[in-house]
Amino acid sequence: MNIVLTGFMASGKTEVSKAIAELSDYTLIDTDDMIIKKTDMSINEIFASHGEQYFRQLEKKAVREASDIENAVIATGGGVVLDKENISVLRKNGIIFNLAPEFYVIAERIDAARKTRPLMQNESIADIEKRFNERLPFYDDCDHKIKVVNDRTPRSYAMEILKIMDIENKKS
Repeated sequence: MNIVLTGFMASGKTEVSKAIAELSDYTLIDTDDMIIKKTDMSINEIFASHGEQYFRQLEKKAVREASDIENAVIATGGGVVLDKENISVLRKNGIIFNLAPEFYVIAERIDAARKTRPLMQNESIADIEKRFNERLPFYDDCDHKIKVVNDRTPRSYAMEILKIMDIENKKS
């Protein structure tokens, strides 16, 4: 069974997935990294030259490919939840964890996040908050919600998620 991490941009999916992989025998998969490797382009370059719709098509393929791998921790892009089929595919072989910060946590991370996230680059804080709020109902389609705050380490979230996975595996 896979561990799938969803959450808004800058919620910590990449760092938490790395910590899970380090603490366990789960293989680390990042759908954005898969796309970068296949296209030999950064996410910013893909958005700039081909647009968001093209990126979402690549993302859908990456999600299908990632979900076929066994015992993986899969870090998804912030918008993966916008396509119900993505969530359905990921859920077939995975438990979905939503990393769920309050918006102030994202706001405190925005300067660093803007460098690698095309949807944040030219937007005001108000626009980013609007996107955050619009996506909240999509993030609710998860198996477990993990509250994200700024004073916890990725490792502490990883340990929490691994403990939940142990309980999930004992249920099966």
